Amino acid sequence: MSESRNLKIVGRSTSPGLVIGPAFVYHDRPDKLSPPRAIGRNQVEEELSDIERAVRIVRGDLKISAQRIEAQTGPKLAAIFDAHEEMLQDPSLRREIRDEVEGTLIDASQALARVFLRWEEKFRATGEEILKDRADDLIDLQGRLLREIAGVKTTALEKMPPGRVLVASRLFPSDTVALPRRGVLGIILEFGGPGSHAALLARALGIPTVALIPNATERIADAQEVIVDAFAGEVILSPDAATRSQYEESIRMAQEESLQARHLSMEPVRTTDGKEVAVMANVGCGEDITVAVENGADGIGLYRIEQFYLARNTPPSVAELLTELRGALAPFHGKMITIRLLDLGADKPVPFVQFPSEDDPFLGRRGVRLLLQYPDLLDVQLKALLELAREHDVHILVPMVTLAGDMERVRRRLREIADAAGISRLPPLGAMIETPAAALCVAELIPHSDFFSIGTNDLTQFTMAAGRENPLVNDYFLEDHPAVLRLVRIVLDEAGQTPVSVCGELAADLKSIPSLLKLGLRSLSVAPPLAPAVKEAIRRASSG
Repeated sequence: MSESRNLKIVGRSTSPGLVIGPAFVYHDRPDKLSPPRAIGRNQVEEELSDIERAVRIVRGDLKISAQRIEAQTGPKLAAIFDAHEEMLQDPSLRREIRDEVEGTLIDASQALARVFLRWEEKFRATGEEILKDRADDLIDLQGRLLREIAGVKTTALEKMPPGRVLVASRLFPSDTVALPRRGVLGIILEFGGPGSHAALLARALGIPTVALIPNATERIADAQEVIVDAFAGEVILSPDAATRSQYEESIRMAQEESLQARHLSMEPVRTTDGKEVAVMANVGCGEDITVAVENGADGIGLYRIEQFYLARNTPPSVAELLTELRGALAPFHGKMITIRLLDLGADKPVPFVQFPSEDDPFLGRRGVRLLLQYPDLLDVQLKALLELAREHDVHILVPMVTLAGDMERVRRRLREIADAAGISRLPPLGAMIETPAAALCVAELIPHSDFFSIGTNDLTQFTMAAGRENPLVNDYFLEDHPAVLRLVRIVLDEAGQTPVSVCGELAADLKSIPSLLKLGLRSLSVAPPLAPAVKEAIRRASSG
């Protein structure tokens, strides 16, 4: 452990910010949970049964993890856990584990550790950076399985006191679930780049993070004071009074600038040439809504209601859904609220829907396609939203639109339910433009759509033929690629007087905002903490 004062270590910033605080050094060694144990032939099936039980429990835990992270940060990180579940079902992996137990007569834990180590080494041996996250995924899965076999239900991370700087070798996806959302001042890691799971989470939660600090868990002592300068990509250990005072002043100035930006974010924002632009929030839980209010969001551009469905064995009733929505949306009374209809598919299974087996669920029956196959599920949402529209400025957004006929059917059903309830005025109904087909056929959607919302995450995925959660094609997932921007331009040109907004990550890309404004966009919807920075970028940009 270092005793030197003001020891500066240069790493790499993966989430900007500047903090000072005591360290919490996190050690996690799941591979050392149990010593090796030889078994007899008569014990093979028992060991294999232990492995299958662990796999079954971990698969359930992965679903819960995905639901929790989606509610906190959205679907991007949640999809990582879906990918982990797919890895667990890999028949070659399962077969190799069985062969290891039967062929070497070792216990379940050691067999798992050996097989996962071989797979990890295969990925790392390629030398390609984009495969290192895949190797980390394997380590994470191994840790989950070994802890389950050993009966270990918690990790030290879950007992981390608030107000600490987390120091770890690396953070795996499972660690992100245990990470206290508001209790972490900053993060110092030995490994991890800007595209790592830890970096994505840290940026989503606004936690300053510096990675690539060699031997951090050995050089830093628990409770040792550290400075995390994630603007410069540096860590300073045991700062003296003068250094601490210097950085405290920098933190104070940064906080003042942040407060000023947040104060200004409460006001409407205009470009340098006077065009007003709405900056809305993408939300998925009550905490998101609180943060959106604090950061001056002009309304809700995308409300994900999956949180009310994913954790249930039965779907909510109209009354239950309405009660949940009323409670959550109270802070935005009087402002526009866009609520997306349930966006489920085989990639996000729920117990009350029998999903067919699909080779590629992202290109299968999901979004509006699923809702039209389960009209009772659709009707409950439409009834609740029609009632909610009596109290709020509700806009209804239809996900995964490709055909005009799908929008026509949803609108027809909305009209029928409204007529039966004696409601004459329908809330605006919009199509989510997240497929090239929808973008190229906006003119056909206009007769059935009151507005459009461009979801650039899926639009990029389908346009670039690059899965947004596939680390092997990260270099091809480019939201600001000319092909994607051309589709955005087509939507804006053909939409005419129909309002258009963007609710994907492209809306929060500060360097892309001037281009989006020049294309004619006047509504952006972003993660709640990013609203002040997006408004500042708009104030500095011209729409011409």
